[in-house]
Amino acid sequence: MITALSGRARILLLALLAAATLAAPMAIAPAADAATVKPLDIVSVYYDPPGTDKSTNSGYTKEYIVLKNTGRTTLTLTGYTVRDNGPQKFTFPQGFKLGAGKSVTIRSGKGKNSSSTLYWNTSSYIWNNTGDTARTFTSTGKLLESCTYRGGSHKATKTYVRTSSTTAYC
Repeated sequence: MITALSGRARILLLALLAAATLAAPMAIAPAADAATVKPLDIVSVYYDPPGTDKSTNSGYTKEYIVLKNTGRTTLTLTGYTVRDNGPQKFTFPQGFKLGAGKSVTIRSGKGKNSSSTLYWNTSSYIWNNTGDTARTFTSTGKLLESCTYRGGSHKATKTYVRTSSTTAYC
């Protein structure tokens, strides 16, 4: 069929076919890239447990953040970090793996790590009751997600996520 076309039409058709061949993988790339940009999702931040804040480890450990592996494969999170708006920084332990579709809870305070619960290992609260921002980063420092909340019950806006009186839902 291409041989029946004039020289000029043949060149034009071949150029269009070449352009379509090059464009097809690019059209697929954003969807594939989106799956790798945010493999670790901030699900919620439990920032203000009921009762008076107590300066004890049992008080600190009632506060936590939940992260979920949204991908289809196990993530090795060695060196990944979680940060708040202040100087607090949590670094995932060497060799920590999170299965596809699985969640991990990171508690403020100190405790014994398991496959589903990790501890910040600090002697303080991490998440501010009046509002804060949780951020996750890859081991190379690339920002994966940011979740900003105001204390108390608020509807989601372009700036803040929805909160109850104790939890931010990211």
